[in-house]
Amino acid sequence: MSPESFDSEQQFRLIVEAAPNGMLLIDERGAIVMVNTSALHQFGYERDELLGQSVEMLIPGPFRSDHRQHRTEFMKVPQARSMGGQRELFGLRKDGSEFAVEIGLTPIQTAKGMGVVASIVDISERKRLEVQLRRAERLAELGTLASGMAHEIGTPMNVILGRAEYLLQRAADDGMKKGLTTIITQVERITKVMNQLLAFARRRTPERRAVDLAKIVEDSLDMFQERIAQCHITVDTTIESSLPFVHADQDQLIQVLINLVMNSLHAMPEGGRLSLGLAREGEYVRLEVADTGHGMPEETRAKVFDPFFTTKDFGKGTGLGLTVVKGIIEEHGGTITLESAVEKGTTFTIRLPIDSAQTAGASPSIRL
Repeated sequence: MSPESFDSEQQFRLIVEAAPNGMLLIDERGAIVMVNTSALHQFGYERDELLGQSVEMLIPGPFRSDHRQHRTEFMKVPQARSMGGQRELFGLRKDGSEFAVEIGLTPIQTAKGMGVVASIVDISERKRLEVQLRRAERLAELGTLASGMAHEIGTPMNVILGRAEYLLQRAADDGMKKGLTTIITQVERITKVMNQLLAFARRRTPERRAVDLAKIVEDSLDMFQERIAQCHITVDTTIESSLPFVHADQDQLIQVLINLVMNSLHAMPEGGRLSLGLAREGEYVRLEVADTGHGMPEETRAKVFDPFFTTKDFGKGTGLGLTVVKGIIEEHGGTITLESAVEKGTTFTIRLPIDSAQTAGASPSIRL
C-alpha cells in the first residue's frame, strides 16, 4: 500500500494517529519519520524526541544488533509479517524500563523511498496473566495431589508415630531410645509437610472479620522471644497510632507472620535487626517485615514464592511456607512484594484491605 491510496498524506497521518496501537513509520535507514500518540505513551517520549532518531533507541541494548540485522533483511524482501517469529520481543521506555511487545510490520512505498509501518502492542498485562494462570494451574494440581496423599500417607504415619511413642515410653536401652526418637522426629517432619500441602487442598472459606493487625504482630513476636534473645537479634516495631483494623482471617494472618518472622530469624543466625512496621496506605494497611540477614540474589528472588523452592539444607525446609503466605494474602485481596540484596537483608511488604465498616466511618465490630 502507499500514501497515494489515500486521499492525501494528511489522511494517512490522521489514520496512523487515530490507531489504538502504537504506530511508527520508519525509513530505509531505520530513522523514525512518523509516530502516533499511542506509541508516545507506550515509550514515554515526546514526539520531537523520537522523530529523526534511530528506531534502535526503542530496543533494549542486548537486542539492538539483532534488530538491525532483521531490519536490513526485511528491507531486502519487504512483505507484511510479524517480526520476531518465536522470539520474545521487548520495548525500551525512556525511563529505562522494558516491556513485552508484539510487533506487526507492513512495508510502504513513500515518495522518499521504501519505509515500514510498525504496529506495536504492549502485551505486559497478558504476560502477567499468563504467569498467574500457570501458577494457578500448578497449585490446583498440587491441591489434587495433596488430597489424594492425605489419606494414603497420613493414616499410616499416625499409626507409626503412635507405636513409636508407645515403645519409647517403655524402652530401657539407650540405643533403642535414640532410634525411636529418630523415627518420631522424621514422622513429625513428614506430617508437617503433609499439613502444608493440605493448605492448598482444603480451600476452607476464611472466617474474616475486623482484625487488629497490630495485636497479631505483638503476639507473633512473643512466640519468638526466646529464639530472638538466643540469636542476639534486636527487634524494632513501628506501629502507626489509631491504625484501622483489616478485614481478614485471624488464624491465617498469624500463620503469615510466623512464616515471615521465622524466615528472618533463619537469615540472621549470627544476630542482626528485625524491623516490623504498620501504617495506613489509602484503603490498605501496609505491613513491612525487614531483616539485616544474608539477603537473596536475583535468581532466588524470582523463585521465592514457587512451591517447593527453598534455599535451606535438605530436610530443613519444605519450600511451601512463602507459597502459602502469598496465597493467603492474595485470597484476602492484598498484595505481597519483596526487596532483597545480598549481605544487606530482605524486606517483605504486605498490603491488606481495611475493614469496610471502618472505611465507612463505623467502629470496628471486634478487637482480637
